[in-house]
Amino acid sequence: MNTALLSSPGSGLLSGWAVRSGLGLASWGLQRATRRTDRDRLLRRLEARAAAEAALAERDAIIRSAGYLPL
Repeated sequence: MNTALLSSPGSGLLSGWAVRSGLGLASWGLQRATRRTDRDRLLRRLEARAAAEAALAERDAIIRSAGYLPL
């Protein structure tokens, strides 16, 4: 490794930034992995989607039964 780079005035600042960035990315990656594999969260999302689809189907049925046809 080049010792001139290590002894330059800004090297401490740069290395600190690199370490903080790396730790931040690692933390973000762990949180993302947790979110993607959270079974309960996935089931809640599926239930919410099914409820939304049912509500839309009910709304469409009500609109059709009223005789209103949107353009």
